[in-house]
Amino acid sequence: MWKSIPSFQRDARTRGIPQLGSGAIYKISDEDILCKPFDIPGHWPRVYGMDVGWNRTAVIWGAQDRESGILYLYSEHYRAHDEPHIHVEAIKQRGSWIPGVVDPAARGRSQRDGTQLLELYKKAGLDLEPAVNAVEAGIFACEQLMYGGRLKVFTSLSNWYSEDSMRGFVPGALGKAFRAVP
Repeated sequence: MWKSIPSFQRDARTRGIPQLGSGAIYKISDEDILCKPFDIPGHWPRVYGMDVGWNRTAVIWGAQDRESGILYLYSEHYRAHDEPHIHVEAIKQRGSWIPGVVDPAARGRSQRDGTQLLELYKKAGLDLEPAVNAVEAGIFACEQLMYGGRLKVFTSLSNWYSEDSMRGFVPGALGKAFRAVP
């Protein structure tokens, strides 16, 4: 009987702990994607995804174990009401050599404004490209990684865990970025 209960419903049914709201995108248990932090091997390719906004700028880093195909989300930067140079420094501290992708409509404005912001970050020394901003494709890519056991998230990423909107954009964007990493 236990195996017949979907993993995302087990805590709700056995301990009364609600697991998903009515608007949840992914029906997967946290225990299926969360993992304890570990040192990322130096040879694993890395990339970051960035979502820029005044109310909050979120950046998440991923590293891929090419042998297993698993994408590990391992670090995050989450700040509100800061100027771009603050975000640039936080990104560079994790490795200025790591390439990134950013939402091309950054700050909730037009694609043109997003392009100007992208150029500002590039001039500040970031290796940054526009992400594919296809919501449905991003959700599907993320879903495939999660359900296939190929997306793991460090338990230390409290902002990612609490920010459901990042669950769609970031893994989809990172997946595209990893295809471009040699």
